[in-house]
Amino acid sequence: MDVTFATAVSIVIFVIVYGLIAIRNIRGISLPMWLTMSAGALAVLLLQIIPPDEAYQSINFDVIFFLIGMFILVSGLEASGLLKYITIKILEHAKTPDRILWFILLVLGVLSAFLINDTMALVATPIILGIAKQMQVRSAPLLITLAFGITIGSMMTPMGNPQNLLISLSSGLEYPFWTFLQYLGAPTLACIGATYVVVKQVYKKELAHATVSQLVATKELITDFKLARTSSIITIIVIVGFFAIGFVNTFGIQTDLNFSHISLVGGLTLFAVSAKRKEILYKMNWQIIVFFVSMFVFMGGLWYGGAIGIFSSALPHVNGLDSSSVLHVVLTSVGLSQLMSNVPFVSIYLPVLHDLGYASQDTIIWMALAGASTLAGNLTILGAASNVIILEAAEKRKEKAFSFIEFLKVGSIVTAINIAILCAFLSAYSILT
Repeated sequence: MDVTFATAVSIVIFVIVYGLIAIRNIRGISLPMWLTMSAGALAVLLLQIIPPDEAYQSINFDVIFFLIGMFILVSGLEASGLLKYITIKILEHAKTPDRILWFILLVLGVLSAFLINDTMALVATPIILGIAKQMQVRSAPLLITLAFGITIGSMMTPMGNPQNLLISLSSGLEYPFWTFLQYLGAPTLACIGATYVVVKQVYKKELAHATVSQLVATKELITDFKLARTSSIITIIVIVGFFAIGFVNTFGIQTDLNFSHISLVGGLTLFAVSAKRKEILYKMNWQIIVFFVSMFVFMGGLWYGGAIGIFSSALPHVNGLDSSSVLHVVLTSVGLSQLMSNVPFVSIYLPVLHDLGYASQDTIIWMALAGASTLAGNLTILGAASNVIILEAAEKRKEKAFSFIEFLKVGSIVTAINIAILCAFLSAYSILT
């Protein structure tokens, strides 16, 4: 393939941007992922690798609107104190270290499937840090468990994480919500169980002498009962709306509504009726919004400049729905997600799969991409944005979280087992269908 000037420049920018994301700290100066990605987007615009109109069109506003809507809802739940109350209310039943690990993996994992893993990372990190202090143990084992739990749990729904949303919107799946639950629900629960066994064994000695104080979820945690009631009701309606879209489609009723519309309407409704608009806006995760807008522009520049063509030619060739093609998608997802994080990887790989002829009916391929790119987040810190969010949230509170090496040691075992579980389920599904 001929390498043009634009292609060469876009590849150089790609290497610099992801090199900075991988290093993250230069001489003690922290470089947030959103800032680095914004610099990359600005570079492809200033160097005219992509025209402004093409850059605008490259932004997937369905994803952006979905995130804005959900972040408003979660911000309302957090600002009212309800989310913290619910989390502690659930965890107060954990009376042993083993049970705390189990609750973190299962309960927070399931919550992330409906409230986005990135938001759960933000909300749950300070709670987990508090639990670690009460247990008189390092925060690393519990924070790593949190990272694993919200990543795995987010796999089973289209709204669990941004890459799943990208796949559900771009693949053309007819019933995305039900399809994700049907194909990835059981593997998610199996992966959570397997991860519990691994984490329990790895940190067995460290947690053996932990002292578990009784957590008490008091009503005082809820600082605004009106906002708590309103935000919870609207959030429940939004989640029911997600189910309703799939239910309506089941009866052959076609609609242009998707998850982003439901999410945005719900978020704007809460914003309109709430008296604490400033607090809701303040607590929203704007860095993630900026990150995704910048990422779409940056990836658009790489595609427009021809760098994506270079990358796709080097990827393993997939053709059809045989086991080798599914395995190629899985291994490519796990490997490249470490290089560029899972959301940017999926945004690159989706058009590649479309170019290879995969369409909405090729469910196994899309589920392989969704499952593997999600589980890839547990291999290294860079595999998922939620890992970085947990680290940054801990660092803001002057807490030492976990190192790249410690995460990799445990994550490599967890990821290997979970990928094996995913492949086993996908193989069984392909045989049954």
